[in-house]
Amino acid sequence: MNIVVIGTGGVGAYYGTKLLGSGNKVLFIARGKHLEAIKNDGLHIIHPHFSFHKPIEACELKELREHAYLPTIDAILLTTKADATREVAQALQELFGNELPYVVSLQNGVENEKVLLEYLTKEKVVGGLSRKLGAFIKEHGVIEGTGKPETIVGALYPNKENEDFLLQLKKTFEAAGLYFMISLDIQKELWIKLIINNGVNALCALLREKTGVVMHNDKLSHLVYKLMEETARAAKSVDVEISKKEVDAMHKLITDFDSIKPSMQVDVENGRKIELDEICGAVIRGCEALGEDAPYTRTISTLLDFTYYK
Repeated sequence: MNIVVIGTGGVGAYYGTKLLGSGNKVLFIARGKHLEAIKNDGLHIIHPHFSFHKPIEACELKELREHAYLPTIDAILLTTKADATREVAQALQELFGNELPYVVSLQNGVENEKVLLEYLTKEKVVGGLSRKLGAFIKEHGVIEGTGKPETIVGALYPNKENEDFLLQLKKTFEAAGLYFMISLDIQKELWIKLIINNGVNALCALLREKTGVVMHNDKLSHLVYKLMEETARAAKSVDVEISKKEVDAMHKLITDFDSIKPSMQVDVENGRKIELDEICGAVIRGCEALGEDAPYTRTISTLLDFTYYK
C-alpha cells in the first residue's frame, strides 16, 4: 500500500517504519527540527524488539500538495497530538476535497473522529487506537519505545467499500508483524483506551514518575483506579457502557505493563503542550453532561494545569 503518516512522533514513526520494512511505500510528515534531523541523518527507532536507522521520505504537511506521491495515496495514518486534529482535517479537506483517501486516526482521546467528520467524507474516516506501545521522541530524529502494540480500528459509517479497505489494511499491518483488529464498536474501544490514559497520564506527569512507580504504590494505584472509574462513568454520556470487569482489566494491564513515561509526562519534561483537555477534559465534560462531577480527574488535572502552565 501507499501510506502517509501524519505525525512522525513515537507512534507514527514506529508504525511507519514497520510498514516500510514490509514492502509498503510510506511518506512521513513531520516538522521543525525533528524533520531537519530526519532529513540529515534518517529516522532512528530504538526498541527492544525492533531497530531502524535509515533515510526515509519525509516532508512537511504543506509540501504534500506538490508531492508526486499525492495521487497514489491509499491511506493516511493520523498520529498527531489531538490538539492538531482540526488543523490537519482542514488541510486534508483543502488538499483532497471529495477525492479523499481513507484517514485512520490512531490518536489519544475520544473526540478526534468527531472533529474529522466536520471536514472530511464520513465514509472515509476510520476511528482507531494503538495500545500497549510506549514510544516517544527521545531527541530530534530519534524515537525510543517499548511494548508490542495492538491496533484496533473501525469505520464510523460502515459500507462495503470501507469494509474492503479495512480488510486490506489488516493484511498490510499483519504482514508487517503488527496486531490488527477490526471493531464493530470503535467508540467503545476509544473510551476503553481513555480509561488507561486518564488513569495514568496526568498523574504521572504531575508526579514526574513512571507508570511502574505509580502502579506499585498502593495509595497511588488506588487513585489510578478512581480516575479510571470516572472515565467509565463519563462514557455513559455518549451511550457507551463500560463494565467494572473492563475497568479492572485496564488497571491490571497498566500494572503489568513495562514501566513507561506516558506521553503527557514526556511532553511536560520537554516543555511541550500537553493533551490535558483532550484526555482529562473529555472525562470532566462527560460527567458534567450526566449532571455529575469528576472530582479525581478534576483535581489531578487542575493541579497539573496550575503547576505546568503557571
